[in-house]
Amino acid sequence: MKFQYLIIHCTATLAGRWVSAEDVKKWHTKPKPYGNGWKQVGYSDLILLDGSRHQFVKHNNDQIIDSFEITNGVAGINSISRHLCYVGGLDSSHKAPLDSRTPQQISTMLDIIGEVLGYAPNIKIAGHNQFDNKGCPSFFAPTWLKQLGIPEHNIEWRDPFGYERYFKQAWKR
Repeated sequence: MKFQYLIIHCTATLAGRWVSAEDVKKWHTKPKPYGNGWKQVGYSDLILLDGSRHQFVKHNNDQIIDSFEITNGVAGINSISRHLCYVGGLDSSHKAPLDSRTPQQISTMLDIIGEVLGYAPNIKIAGHNQFDNKGCPSFFAPTWLKQLGIPEHNIEWRDPFGYERYFKQAWKR
């Protein structure tokens, strides 16, 4: 299938808490009730707190999502998407979304976005919360992408659950 979306996620873990790639893999692939019981981890790439990148699923950097590249990030669009996740995303209450990306994570995220736009210049970039009613990735991706100067044709603006307004109000607090 044609590569159409790069979706940004968070692990929904406490800000600053170290989470390893192996932790995420277990959460996704261990049988229920200890995990999701999936055959494949939900993300293509994971950005650790120190900015290092773990690639769960090798991809061949083209404009097609091959069957071996499909991950379980967002039901209904996985065959046309890659999923990029950063460790963090929850405040100290463990209940509210918090954009807890470290400067190193942001740098790596920007590198990956640039890499993807280099070989798939027409994809749209979005946050998980633009497809499912959850706070993930704990910020409204289109606003951030626009501030970075990402071309409009690469930004997915759908907001069926009102997260743009939610995160604008959170920033004012």
